[in-house]
Parts: sequence; C-alpha cells; structure tokens
Amino acid sequence: MKLITAVVKPHRLDEIKEALQAFGVHGLT
Repeated sequence: MKLITAVVKPHRLDEIKEALQAFGVHGLT
C-alpha cells in the first residue's frame, strides 16, 4: 500500500478518480 497526497481541483475530481480506477487504484478518500 502506498500513500499518495495530491491537491486536486474539485471540478477535476471525477475525471481523476476514473483515471486512477483504470490503473487499479481503489480506496480513494
């Protein structure tokens, strides 16, 4: 497990979640 900290603009959040899930990243909070 790795901790990744990022500052994300709210209007890009869904786009980024989809991209991370495509890489197999789950458990995003």
